[in-house]
Amino acid sequence: MPLALDGVIFSDDTRPNQAGPAGPSRLIQTPGAFSFLTSLQNQLIAGRDIIGQKPLYFGQTQEGAVAFASLRFPLVSMGIREPEPVPPGKVIRATARGYEVLNDYSLKQPEDQSIDESDATRTLDELFTEAVGRVVPRGSGIAFSGGLDSALVAHVAKRSGLEPELISVGLKGQQELGHAERTAKSFGLHLDISELSSSDILDSLPDVVQIIETTDPVIVGISVPIYFACQKAREIGLDYIAAGQLSDELFGGYGKFEEVALRDGTENLGREMFDSVVAASVKDFDPGDKLAVAAGLELCCPFAYLPLVEYALKLPSALRVNRSDGKVIRKYILRKLAAHLGLPDSVVDRPKKAVQYSSGVQKVLLKEAKRKGVSLGKMLESFTS
Repeated sequence: MPLALDGVIFSDDTRPNQAGPAGPSRLIQTPGAFSFLTSLQNQLIAGRDIIGQKPLYFGQTQEGAVAFASLRFPLVSMGIREPEPVPPGKVIRATARGYEVLNDYSLKQPEDQSIDESDATRTLDELFTEAVGRVVPRGSGIAFSGGLDSALVAHVAKRSGLEPELISVGLKGQQELGHAERTAKSFGLHLDISELSSSDILDSLPDVVQIIETTDPVIVGISVPIYFACQKAREIGLDYIAAGQLSDELFGGYGKFEEVALRDGTENLGREMFDSVVAASVKDFDPGDKLAVAAGLELCCPFAYLPLVEYALKLPSALRVNRSDGKVIRKYILRKLAAHLGLPDSVVDRPKKAVQYSSGVQKVLLKEAKRKGVSLGKMLESFTS
C-alpha cells in the first residue's frame, strides 16, 4: 500500500487502546507529528495525528478532481476556493461530495480524575522527560524566552544530555532578552540572541503573512517571533527547533482562563481548556509548522506528546488553574513541576506574558497601523494583494 507521510513518528510502541490491523487506523493512534495520504482500493485515504501538529488540506476542483496539500495556496491555485483542513485524529476517505469519516480517534474530553498534587507532579516529570527525549533530537534549537514553558524544555533537554542550543528573539532593549540571558546562564546553556529593530519586524510581514496563509492579527503577532527564531536556527546550521506550543492550552496559561476562574470558579474550566487544546491545531501548530518548514526546519513540540496530553487532560482543573483566597495561579501544576526540578524562582513565579508582547512585536505592529490610520487587521490584509 503506497503511503505519503509528512512528519515524524515518535514511537512505534503498541498503545493499549490501539485496535485493528496495521494501516491508517493503527498509524493515526501512534504518538507523532504527521499527516498522511494513501490509496486504498482506488480511493484516497488521509489523516493527521490526533493533536493536529502537521497541516493537511483538501478540496475539489470544478472538474470534480479531489486534491490534497500541506498548504492552502496550491489548492487555491487549482481553483479550489475554500480548502478544508483534514480534521485531526480522523481517518477520512475523499469523495466527490466532500469527505467521509472512516474512523474517529480525535481527542475526547475525559472526566477529571482524583489526582493529588504530589502524584501529578511526579507523573508529569516522568511524562515530560519522556516527551522531550522522544520529540526533541540531540542538538536541536529551542525557542527560548526564559518563561516557564521554554525553561522546562531547556532544563529537561539538558538533563537528558540533548545539548540544546537556545535562541531568543525580541525588539532591541526588551527586558525579556536580559531575563532569557540570565536564565540560560543559570542552566549552563549557550544562548543565541537575535535583537530586532522595528524595521526588521515590519519588513518581515509580507513573508510571514505569505508563509502562514492568514492575516489574523493574533496569529501574525505570535508568528513574527517564531519566524525570526527559525531564521536564526537555520543561520547557525540547525535542523530542528523546539517550542512550547500547547502548554498554555493544556495547563491554563491564558488570561481568559483566569477570568473564568474568578467569575465562576475552576469547576467549569475543564471544557474551556479542552476546547482550547482542540483549537490549537489551527491557531498554533499550522502556522508554527509552516514557518519552520519554510526555513528548512522541523518543529518539535514536546508538550503535544500524545501520552502527556492525554494525562494532562485528566488532571483536575484546580491543579491546572488554582484559585485560592481570591487569587488565581495559572499553570499551577507546571509551576510545581518547575520547582520540583529545581528551576529558579525567577522562572517558577514568572507571570505568563504572550510572546507577541514579551518580544515587543505587538507594540511595533500597533504603532505602524496607527501611523497608517488603519486597523492592524487591515494593515496585514494589504500584504495579500
